Amino acid sequence: MNRDELINYLRYLINKYVPDDKKSIFEVRLLKEDVPVKSILADFNEFAVDPIEEADGALIREIYFYNC
Repeated sequence: MNRDELINYLRYLINKYVPDDKKSIFEVRLLKEDVPVKSILADFNEFAVDPIEEADGALIREIYFYNC
């Protein structure tokens, strides 16, 4: 998983599960050269409002595996 794929996957998850008023806190971190994946996923877990679908759970596990 390259950096562009990582950012696209994280944006997908954020856009799908995080309320609009909380999405802006992620954008600055997504633009960093060294994307703080653990921090982003920790906040994602805190702010996500809908149950995570099984396929998206697999994507989150893959992101953790390759980037944490």
